[in-house]
Amino acid sequence: MTTQQIFINNLKAYRKQAGFTQAQLAVLIDKSFNYINGIECGVSFPPPDVIDKITETLKIKPMQLFDENCCVQNLVNSNKDDFIESLSQKIFCKIEPSLKNDIANGIKTVLNDK
Repeated sequence: MTTQQIFINNLKAYRKQAGFTQAQLAVLIDKSFNYINGIECGVSFPPPDVIDKITETLKIKPMQLFDENCCVQNLVNSNKDDFIESLSQKIFCKIEPSLKNDIANGIKTVLNDK
């Protein structure tokens, strides 16, 4: 995952956490909606002074916008295969006993009907 994508995911997450739309954040940092939308769509990247305004408005530290571990979306994207494997294993472990019982009961029903 690129630095820009990490930045975008974090910006979206922190903006939403603060309860701002793109338009609201744009007004608060004295930029246009298209400017923020362009950043979040990966069309442009803000210079340091704009990053400072964004972080002041969102009440976060600048480094938080670049931390790959700050946002769930970044964690999922960076380790997608590991995440999928781990999650599917956890789900399977939770439902395995129930599946075994359902299969066994289904087999018993079929055998008892014959």
